[in-house]
Amino acid sequence: MVNAVLYLVKTGCQWRNLSKDFPNWKAVFMFYYRAKKNGVWDKVQQMLVKKVLTSKGKDETPTYARIDSQSVKTVSASQNRGYDGGKRGVILFINIITIRL
Repeated sequence: MVNAVLYLVKTGCQWRNLSKDFPNWKAVFMFYYRAKKNGVWDKVQQMLVKKVLTSKGKDETPTYARIDSQSVKTVSASQNRGYDGGKRGVILFINIITIRL
């Protein structure tokens, strides 16, 4: 199941187009949804970041993060939408925080 989720993330394919080498897409989706809802993915990501940092001889906690944002034209409703005069219409704001490993 984890390999199927990683395949989806890497290839960007849709759930329904998941390769036949993996379990049914509905089962994989429910596995992912439950793990995300229970905070499993966040814990795994935190553990991987700590492991990478310690393997490079750095402190387990990141020293700084970079914040970036992007605005994209949209027609669908979203919580993060607003109005950008430069884009002349309803837009979706995407905020990204990255840490340096």
